[in-house]
Amino acid sequence: AIAESLNLLHQYPQLTSDVEAFSLRFEEAGIGTISFAWDKHNGIAFACDYHDLTLTDQVGYGVNYPNPEVRALLREFFSTYTGEITWHNATYDIKVTIATLWMRHLLDIEGLLIGLEIMTRHFQDTKIIAYLATNTTAGNVLGLKALAHEYAGNWAQEEIADITKIPLPELLRYNLVDALSTWYVKEKYLPVLIADNQWEIYQDLFLPSLKTIIQMELTGMPMSSKRVEEVAKELEDLRTGYEDTLTNSPVIKMLNLLLQTSEMEKANAKLKVKQHPLSKFSDVAFNPNSGPQVQRLLYEQMGLPVLDFTDTKQPATGGDTIEKLINHTQNPEYKEILEALIGHGKVGKILSSFIPAFQKGLLKMDGTSYLHGGFNLGGTVSGRLSSSKPNLQNIPAGSIYGKLIKSCFVAPKGWLFCGADFNSLEDYVSALTTKDPNKLKVYTDGYDGHCLRAFSYFRDKCPDIVDTVDSINSMKKKYPELRQDSKGPTFALTYQGTWHTLVNNLGFEETKAKSIEAGYHELYKVSDQYVQTRLEQASKDGYVEVAFGLRVRTPLLGQVMFGSDTVPYEAAAEGRTAGNALGQSYGLLNNRAANEFMQKVWASKYRYDIKPVALIHDAIYLMIRDDIEVVDWANRELIKSMQWQELPELQHDTVKLGAALDVFWPSWAVATTLPNNASKAEIFEVCKVTKSKY
Repeated sequence: AIAESLNLLHQYPQLTSDVEAFSLRFEEAGIGTISFAWDKHNGIAFACDYHDLTLTDQVGYGVNYPNPEVRALLREFFSTYTGEITWHNATYDIKVTIATLWMRHLLDIEGLLIGLEIMTRHFQDTKIIAYLATNTTAGNVLGLKALAHEYAGNWAQEEIADITKIPLPELLRYNLVDALSTWYVKEKYLPVLIADNQWEIYQDLFLPSLKTIIQMELTGMPMSSKRVEEVAKELEDLRTGYEDTLTNSPVIKMLNLLLQTSEMEKANAKLKVKQHPLSKFSDVAFNPNSGPQVQRLLYEQMGLPVLDFTDTKQPATGGDTIEKLINHTQNPEYKEILEALIGHGKVGKILSSFIPAFQKGLLKMDGTSYLHGGFNLGGTVSGRLSSSKPNLQNIPAGSIYGKLIKSCFVAPKGWLFCGADFNSLEDYVSALTTKDPNKLKVYTDGYDGHCLRAFSYFRDKCPDIVDTVDSINSMKKKYPELRQDSKGPTFALTYQGTWHTLVNNLGFEETKAKSIEAGYHELYKVSDQYVQTRLEQASKDGYVEVAFGLRVRTPLLGQVMFGSDTVPYEAAAEGRTAGNALGQSYGLLNNRAANEFMQKVWASKYRYDIKPVALIHDAIYLMIRDDIEVVDWANRELIKSMQWQELPELQHDTVKLGAALDVFWPSWAVATTLPNNASKAEIFEVCKVTKSKY
C-alpha cells in the first residue's frame, strides 16, 4: 500500500512533507512516520520505523524499530521524484532523512553527499518563506503551529517529545496535519515574499545556505574528549580561585557578618523569649550566584551607582552590568571584587552551557568526538546566522576562556581543522556602503583607525599631533593609552549609543562623554547622514532594505517622521535596531562565500576531502584532508569566494574585501595563517614554523 501510494505521488508537481522522529539528535532520530500532502486538504501519512505495539500484549504505544523495506521505498521515491517538495524547517527533516536513508555510518561522507544532492534538488522551506515575508525589528514567530493556527487550530501533542507514547493513528493524524499546514503557510506567505521583492534573496542565498548548513550539521566539529575534561578541570580551578578571592576579601567578610545578622534577626523575630546567638548563623555566607546578595553587595555595601534595572525594576546584577560598574570606582579592593564576580560569572556560563554540550559529543569510528550544534537561518533581524546547543556565536573571543574552549577542538588523524575569517568585515562594509571619506581613508591612505579616532576624541591631549597620516599614526607609540581609550567609545557609538552610554558603560564624566560623542559624529558625519537618510526613508516606506535586498520592516517608524523632535522612545529604539541591521546584515556575505565555495567543492575531485563544519560570525570553518594538494586548492578557491564584492554598494577601485585561511594546529587555539595564493612550498614553510614550536 505504501509503495502504491508513493507511486501515485509522482503525478503531483508539488508536495509538502513532514517527518516525525524519535529524537532531535539526527543519529537517534530515525523516521518514525512521514507524511506527504498535494494540497492543504489532501495527503497521506504512514509509519516507517515506528512499530505499533498497541496490537500486541506489550505495554506501550510504539517503539523505534528500523524498517529496511519502507526505508528502501522512501529512498527510491526521493531519488526518482522530479517535482518540488516543501518542508517547514527543512534543515531538520532533510538532515534526519539523509542520515536515515543514505548514511551507512556517522562518517559516511559518500552517502551524505548522495542524499544531500537528492534531497535539495528541488525544495522549499516555509520557515524561511515566513521569515522573509514577516521579518521586522520587533521579531516574529516562525513555528508551524503558530503560523497555521488560524487554519488548523491547536493540533499539538503533549507527548511529541517522545512519539512512542502516542498511539499510531493519533501520530499519523498529527503528522499529516503538519504537512497540510505547511501548504497553508506556503500559500499565505509566498505571495507576500514575492510582492516584497524577497524572491531573489530566497532563491539565491537562503535556500543554498540551508544546503550548506545541512552538511555542516551532519558533519559536526571535531573535539578531543580528553581535552574537554582537562578544560573542565581548569575552569573549575579558575572558579575556585575567584571564590577564594571573594571569600578572603574584607568587604565580603563584612557582608557575611551583615547577612548573618539579618538571618539572626529574622529567626529571633519569630521567637517570644529565647533568642538565637549570632554564632548559630556562622554558616551563612555570600553566594555570588544569589541576585539579592550581589545586589546588596554592589549597591548597599559598595555604594555603586544603579545603572540598569531588571524587568521587575530591581537594580540589575548581571555580568554586563558588573562590567559597566568596574568603570565607576577607583577603589582597588572594589575592582578586585568586581573582576572576581565577572570571572566567576563567565566561567559559570561556560561550565553550564558549553562543557556539558562538549561532553555529550558524538564519538565516531575515527575515535574523535564531534559537536553537532544547530545553525539557525532566519533567527535574527539582520539575517545573520544564529546557533544553538550550544550558542557558538557566544564563544568568548581573545580571552583565557576563549583559548580554553578552542583548545578542545582538534582534528582527527588525517585531517586539518581550518578556518577563514573576513578581514574586519563590518568596518570595511561600513566604509564602502556609507562612502564616508574618514572611514575609507583608513584603507586608501593607510591611517591607523584607532589612532585616527583617538586624535578626533582627544586632540587637546596630544598637541604635537597634526592632521597627517604619519603624525596621527605615530600616536600608536607616543600615546598608546589614548589609542586604547578610544576603542570602548567607538564600539558604543558605532551601535547607536550616545554620551549617556559612555557615562553608564565606561564611567566617563559627562563633559568628557559629550566631547567624545561630538568628536565621533564630527569625524563620521557622512556615515551619520547615510544612516539618517535610510531611516527617514524607512519612516516613509515602513521598511529598510539591508544587504542583498533583505527587507527589515519598521512598523513604528512607518507611523512617525524619523528625526523629528517628537519621535516616541519605542520608534527611536526601532530606528537603532534598523540602523544596526544596515551593517550587521552584511554578515550574509559569509553565507554567500560558503555557499559558492561548497558548490566548487561538490563539483570537484575534492568533494570527499573538504567538509564544512561551522559558520561563526564572519568566519567559515572546515575540515580539510591533510594533503598539500587539497590545502593548496582550498587556500586559493575559498579566498576567491570571500573576496567577492559585486553588490553595487560594495564596489570600489582600491578598497577590497579579503580573508586568509588559518590552519588550527595542534588545536583551534593556535592559528597558522597561510598567505593568499601561497605556493605549496610556501605553505609547507609556514606550517613548519608552527610545528617547530609544538
